Amino acid sequence: MEYFAGSRAGSVMAEKELAEAPETQSSLPPATTRSGEFGWRVFVDAAVPPAAAIVCFAAGVGLLLSASQPNLAGRMGELLTVLPLPLVEVSHFVASLLGMLLLFLAVGLWRRIDAAWGAAILVLLAGAVFSLLKALHWEEALSLALIAGALMPLRRSFYRRGHMSDGLVSLPSLIAIFAVIGLAIWGLLAAYENVPYQDDLWWTFLRDSDAPRSMRALAGAVTLGCVVAAWQIIGVRQARRAASHTTADLVRAEAIFAATREGHPDANLMFVGDKSFVFTPSGKSFVMYGRRGGLWIAMGNPVGPAEEQLDALIAFHEAADHAGKSPVIYAASDDLLPALVDLGYTIRKIGEAACINVPAFSLEGPSRARLRQARNRALRDGWRVEVIAPGGPVPWEALRQISDAWLKAHSGSEKAFSLGRYDAAYLARFPIALVRQEGGGPPVAFASLWPAPGGREIAVDLMRHGPGAPNGVMDFLFLEVTLWAKTQGVEIFDLGMAPLSGLRPGRYSPALTNVGHIAYDRGESLYGFRGLRAYKSKFAPDWQPLFIAAPPRVSLPVALMSVALLTSGGVLGLIRPKPSAG
Repeated sequence: MEYFAGSRAGSVMAEKELAEAPETQSSLPPATTRSGEFGWRVFVDAAVPPAAAIVCFAAGVGLLLSASQPNLAGRMGELLTVLPLPLVEVSHFVASLLGMLLLFLAVGLWRRIDAAWGAAILVLLAGAVFSLLKALHWEEALSLALIAGALMPLRRSFYRRGHMSDGLVSLPSLIAIFAVIGLAIWGLLAAYENVPYQDDLWWTFLRDSDAPRSMRALAGAVTLGCVVAAWQIIGVRQARRAASHTTADLVRAEAIFAATREGHPDANLMFVGDKSFVFTPSGKSFVMYGRRGGLWIAMGNPVGPAEEQLDALIAFHEAADHAGKSPVIYAASDDLLPALVDLGYTIRKIGEAACINVPAFSLEGPSRARLRQARNRALRDGWRVEVIAPGGPVPWEALRQISDAWLKAHSGSEKAFSLGRYDAAYLARFPIALVRQEGGGPPVAFASLWPAPGGREIAVDLMRHGPGAPNGVMDFLFLEVTLWAKTQGVEIFDLGMAPLSGLRPGRYSPALTNVGHIAYDRGESLYGFRGLRAYKSKFAPDWQPLFIAAPPRVSLPVALMSVALLTSGGVLGLIRPKPSAG
């Protein structure tokens, strides 16, 4: 087939292009080899950020509680003999604001953000100064200065490049921060329970008026906390709307795809447009991924030379770590297992892919009688399958009508991430198989075909049929594509995954496996797990296992739910009820 021959020739040109072209800059920080380091530095980098976060959070709590309590009368009297009252009032107010900022910066320190490290040192030093100016709290000032001094030589432990507006605060951290605010308010009410509340207190500025001073300071801190929390929530939403990749990244990934001699068909999901990319230091491999919450979810195996799979996973892990996210590998094939084991990931089976051995496929024999009869019937009725190469004369408007009718009868909306979608510019990259009457006429069904890097495998991507299609039209299409693939030298035709297929439950099996088997066994009305496997089994495929993997700290059920949300486009797409068969 000309298409695959062209791909092989193009791969030689792409390899030369990759070798000669200078390294283009990705939108992500370049991968390093932190994972190869071992020794005392590894333990320091692991221990310092959590310890610094806890200490800074405690310092913030101390500043807020100090602002809510009466000052020592003797020290305040001495201070006011030197400093004017307005400066003392401002210092008291600012010290409480700095305490609130330390609570938020502690979250950034926990996540190893470099900007949080620098900001925390400045806020701690400023807090030390204002602690002296507000009431000669030299013990408090000394503690803050010592914490800042201890942080200064530890810059390397805060290696994640980021900005504090990137939505770093999570729900648990917000709960902790506002719990501290509640504690400070309770301390204020307990300390001044004998002071009757009056509106005039807010505007009272006297030397011995501790209650008004504490009220103003705490009100300012609460207001600042609400503003920063809102700023962080807005940052999360903006990050979700951000472009998933740059044009330069996609061009670079496409060159790697063309130069790769062997790979899996799902690498074509890079063209859907909803993926970001992480490249290896060599520039010969990449991992594509989607973002959901605190997870970076890689789709399938890395794309590139087989000997770089572990390097690609390390680069992806490090990039996610630098961004403060957790990596997940979804739909990994069994040839990736050694690299995942080397990284110490938790691995669970999620289903099996139906892969037809194309050279060995035949319609001869009693076991294929039904398929043979169905094919002969379709041919007698005048139906034919035509495979149109990329760039060929595809009737896009007719395919659009088929797709719209299919969506209306099924899910109602396009999917993403782990599936392709109907988009003429996207589909034009691939061979398109059409079912229509001999001699012409409008198509009644179609499927787009993914050629794997190197051309050894193909897979079916988008497959849809219109209301006028005959019964068994997709069986006929798959049979004809398999026979066509045999003439093109293709070795494997991947019919896609049967989710939860092949899980083996038992007393000693992981909980996720047992729950998945229950869903597979009893969830037929919800998804049709058994029916999907039975349908694909009629083509006598080899069932290849697929896995999900992540570091032990990641909940795999949560990761699977995140994949479902990415694929469905959000919660509404996931829970949208399917229309009735009528």
